[in-house]
Amino acid sequence: MSFVIEVFWALFMVGVPIAVFTLAIVWWALEHGHFKELSGSKALEQEIKAYSKNQKKDKNDKEKKTTEKQHPLLGKWTKFGGGFYGIVGFFTYIVIETREIITMVIEFGGFIDFLKELNFGLIIEIFINAIINFVSAITWPWYWLKRIETDQTWVWFVVAYLGYRVGLRAAQLLSQRRSAAES
Repeated sequence: MSFVIEVFWALFMVGVPIAVFTLAIVWWALEHGHFKELSGSKALEQEIKAYSKNQKKDKNDKEKKTTEKQHPLLGKWTKFGGGFYGIVGFFTYIVIETREIITMVIEFGGFIDFLKELNFGLIIEIFINAIINFVSAITWPWYWLKRIETDQTWVWFVVAYLGYRVGLRAAQLLSQRRSAAES
């Protein structure tokens, strides 16, 4: 019975959030023409990987100037590697940053008091924490392993990957449905 409960919690805590997050980002990228509407999710995954690699090459190639400026949302995602690893890394970064911001605002007694106390030292502290959070997000498997209390960690990773695949396919289907409706 504990296995069934473990699967339920994994679905609730990572499967659904990763599916929704993947759906949102990939659908947005498809709608804005960053990716082609490919018939299979494997083909779309390969295009996402190729896009990430091209963005890294463009960044490293100082002589090459890209005519298309990368959107900040896609820039963050590709910083984490694109694909499944990138989605979960980006998701982890957002979770960590959101928790820290909420905690910081609460510690100051509210948003207005936080703004009153905002100074150069606090801005530097926020910047340093953002870098630390980025490193934690890049190493997301270790970040989440510290927070999941289970003997069946593999279930959580499998469910996260399945959530990614479901979100990827759902984004593709939504984009294809919209394109068909416009035709």
